[in-house]
Amino acid sequence: GRKAELWTASMAAEPDSYEVAARLSTIPDTAAAVIRYANSAYVGAVYPVGTILEAVVRVGCRTVGALAMASLNKDLVDTWGAPELWEQSLIVGRAAKVIANLRGADRNEAEILFVAGLFSCSGLASLTVQDDGYLTWRRQQWQRGLTDDQLLQKEALIYGERHDRLAARLLEEWNLPPKISAPIAAHHNPNTVEDEIIRTAIAALPNDMAARCVDVPFKRAMQTIGLGEHTQFVESEAMLFAENTSDAFGHAPITASERFSLT
Repeated sequence: GRKAELWTASMAAEPDSYEVAARLSTIPDTAAAVIRYANSAYVGAVYPVGTILEAVVRVGCRTVGALAMASLNKDLVDTWGAPELWEQSLIVGRAAKVIANLRGADRNEAEILFVAGLFSCSGLASLTVQDDGYLTWRRQQWQRGLTDDQLLQKEALIYGERHDRLAARLLEEWNLPPKISAPIAAHHNPNTVEDEIIRTAIAALPNDMAARCVDVPFKRAMQTIGLGEHTQFVESEAMLFAENTSDAFGHAPITASERFSLT
């Protein structure tokens, strides 16, 4: 679709601001959100911009592409009846990107991991189509103290497929590259640096958020990858991005009671 094509254009070695702006102009909902985002205090706006091209120049082509994929993800989870997962996916995506940057990834690698983090909840959202009580069921399992492996086994038994494998299969069907789908498929059994980054980013979510599907505390996960001292920075950066992006798209921002706790 147009949003995925916009992201592809933004990932060029030297993305063209005019081309990105032209593509963005054909997607009114995303264009309006990008302009609001460009005018937010989060990006340090001193004076307002009023045109799509001005917004693209201010925030950068890759940020526009990231917002387009965030918009695409929003469309999917809303369609599947799981809108709460969208704000949470923004946290995971941003955390993955910040962690990747801290580990020295190049810009394209960091953006790919942002998208992987963003779509890491797609398996969870898809299962809500089968059962609109699925997310409530997940929370109940966490409250009962089930481990990752126990919950995955129970999930496969009841729903016929694990959410991580379902997410990877969906992304492959949507023709997203293996660099995006593979870390999502492996976030419960990481084998590569990219897998570990996605697992760590998911751990950034508080225990009561439905998209949190790993049982390791975030600070411990950050220590495992050698970034323990950056735990609070990643949390803050991910939350700020989620709040401002939610606001740009007209979603109610995440409340104070849903903020991270340093565990």
